[in-house]
Amino acid sequence: MEDGRWRMEVGAIAARASPSSILNPPSSTVPALTHVRQHWAIFAGLSIALAVWCAVDVSRRARVDPQRPSQHMTDVTVYTEAGRAFFDGRDPYEVANIRGWKYLYPPLFALLIAPLAYFTPPWQASAWFAVSALMCFGSYFECRRLCQLVTPTQSASEGVKRFPRSRFGFVWDVLLPTAGSTSQEIPVWPFVAAAGVTATLPALNCLQRGQMGIALLYPLLLGLRLLVSGKTPISWMAGGVVLALPIALKLTPALPVACVLLVAFVAAGGRGWTAAKPRQWTSAGDLHATGSQAHWSRAFWSTSGCLAGSILFFVLIPASLIGWDKNLACLRTWHEKVATKVNDVRTNDFAEKVDSPRNQSLSNAVFRFGNWIAFEFAGGPDDRVTGKANGVMPMDAPLVSQILLVVRCLALLPLLGVAIRAGRSKEPVLWGAVLGLGCVATFVVAPVARGHYFVLFLPAVFFVPLWLRQCGQHRAALRAAVIPAVLVVVHYVLLKYAGRIGVLGIGTAIWYFAACARVTFGREEAGTVADRTPRSSELPRAA
Repeated sequence: MEDGRWRMEVGAIAARASPSSILNPPSSTVPALTHVRQHWAIFAGLSIALAVWCAVDVSRRARVDPQRPSQHMTDVTVYTEAGRAFFDGRDPYEVANIRGWKYLYPPLFALLIAPLAYFTPPWQASAWFAVSALMCFGSYFECRRLCQLVTPTQSASEGVKRFPRSRFGFVWDVLLPTAGSTSQEIPVWPFVAAAGVTATLPALNCLQRGQMGIALLYPLLLGLRLLVSGKTPISWMAGGVVLALPIALKLTPALPVACVLLVAFVAAGGRGWTAAKPRQWTSAGDLHATGSQAHWSRAFWSTSGCLAGSILFFVLIPASLIGWDKNLACLRTWHEKVATKVNDVRTNDFAEKVDSPRNQSLSNAVFRFGNWIAFEFAGGPDDRVTGKANGVMPMDAPLVSQILLVVRCLALLPLLGVAIRAGRSKEPVLWGAVLGLGCVATFVVAPVARGHYFVLFLPAVFFVPLWLRQCGQHRAALRAAVIPAVLVVVHYVLLKYAGRIGVLGIGTAIWYFAACARVTFGREEAGTVADRTPRSSELPRAA
C-alpha cells in the first residue's frame, strides 16, 4: 500500500516537471499567477539571467564614445533622440544618433519613449530592455492562454494521447509519427516548443539591440485573445483597440490585423451562418449555437475598436503632447520620407543598408541569391560588395524588380483564401493561423525584413501546426513547425553564408505559400476535427 502511494507521488512530481505540464497544462483555468507560483524557480532564474545579461552586455552597447562610434550598437537612442526632437523644435525624421541612424516610424512610439531621453544612453537601453522583457513574459502567457483556448480539452483520466515507443525511443516516435493516424495524436508541447525555438533568437536580438519587434508581438497576441475569447462588445472593442496599437507603432502589422477583422466579417456573413445554426466561441475551442447577432456584433465592435484605436494612437495622443498642427506635419513628413519610399528602398536606402545579409525580405533575399549565382558561376561582380555607391549589380535589372513586384502582390491572394476558410470554419485555431500568416506575409511583401523582425513568425508557427495536428495531418504539422525553426537558427548561426544567399527570406516565402495552400485546401482526416464538433441537432437552441 505504501509502495503504491509512493509510486503515485513520484508520478505526480514527474508530471509537474514535464515539458507538457509547463507549456500545456491540462486545466484551461489555471491563472497566470498560479502558473508562476508553480514554476517560480524557472521564472526567477530567467529574471536573474536577463538582469545579468542587461548589466554586462545590453547597457554597455549603448555607451557613446565619439572616438569609437561603431561600438554604439543599440536602436534605443534613435527613438529617444527623435522623441527629444519632437519637443525642442528639430525635425524628428532628420535627427540621428551617433551611428547616423534615423527614426522611421509614426510619431507615437518616439513620443512614448521620449522621457527616457533624460537618462544616459546605458540607462535608456536598460529601461527599454526591462519593458521588452516584461512584454516577452506577457507574450508567453498570451500564447499559453491561446493554446488552452484553441486545443480540445481532455479529461484527466484520458490524459494526453502519445505514440507508443518504438525501438528507436520516444524521440523517433515524436519526429516520425504514423501519417494520417486518427487513433494516435502528437502532444501539443512539441509544437509549442518549436514555436519558441523559432522566436527565441529574434527575440534575443530585439532585447540586445533595443528593437521594437516584441512591442508589436505582444499586443497582436493580446488583441487576438480578446477577440476570440470575448463574449461582450466591450471585450471585442478592447481587442480592436489593442490591435490598432502595433499599427501605430509600425505600419506593417496593418496587414495581419486587417486579415483578422476580415475573418470576423466572413464568420458573420458566410454561408451556413443562419439563425438556425449560428456559432460562437467557447473556452473549449468549439463553436456552439447562439444568436446570429453575436457574430455581427463581434465584427462590428472589433472593427470599430480598431478604427477608434487608430484615431487615438495616430492623432489624439500625439496631438495632446505636441499639438495638432505639429502632429499633422510630422505625419506628413513620415508619409513622404518613409511610406512612399518602401518600394524604392535600394536606390533611396532610407532604411540604412537594406541590401545587407541581415535583410531577409523576399525582395532582398532574391536580390542576394541572384547576385551570388552571377558571381560564383557567371563571372559577375562580387555580391558581397553591394550598395548604390559600388555600382550596378546584375539583379538591379528593371525586369527583376517588376517580377518581384508581381510576386509580392500575388502573395496576398493565398492569405485571402486562408481568411475565407477561417471565417467559414468552426475552429478558433484558424483565426490565429490567419494572424500568423498575415505576419509572415509582411516578410514576403515588405521590402525590409531584418532578422529580428522574424519574432513575428511566432503566431504562424504556433497556430498553423496546431491546426494541421487537429486535422490529423501529423507529418505536415511537424514540417510546418520544424522548418521555420531550422531556417531561423541557420540564419543566425551561419549569417555570413546563409544571409548572403537569402536562405531565410526565400525559405520563409516557400513555407508561407505551402502553409497557405495546406490550410486553405487541406481536408480533415476522418475522426479528427469534424468528429469533435457537436452536430447541429445536438446543439442547444438560441434563446
